[in-house]
Amino acid sequence: MYEARRRRDTASPIKGLFGEPGWDILLDLFIARKTRTALQVSSVCAGAGLPSTTVLRWIARLEREGLIVRVADQEDARRRYVSLTAKGLRLTTSLLDAIGSIG
Repeated sequence: MYEARRRRDTASPIKGLFGEPGWDILLDLFIARKTRTALQVSSVCAGAGLPSTTVLRWIARLEREGLIVRVADQEDARRRYVSLTAKGLRLTTSLLDAIGSIG
């Protein structure tokens, strides 16, 4: 589903037409959880394919909604990781179920 979305965006002659940064971030974090991968905030920014300021605003919003959490790296204070909360996982799973993407 994530790759299909990226292909759709690439195929569109009008760039930025299908902006869904909040959903992209939730999907990215859902995939990371399923593959047991820790994502740094910078990786989420790069993966979204949007300006980092836009992604950081969305990360802050998702965090305020209780869907994600940012955690400082214990070894490098400059590095922060982001992941789904239990609420974020429930919401993302229910949305994917609703659109028939997971079984």
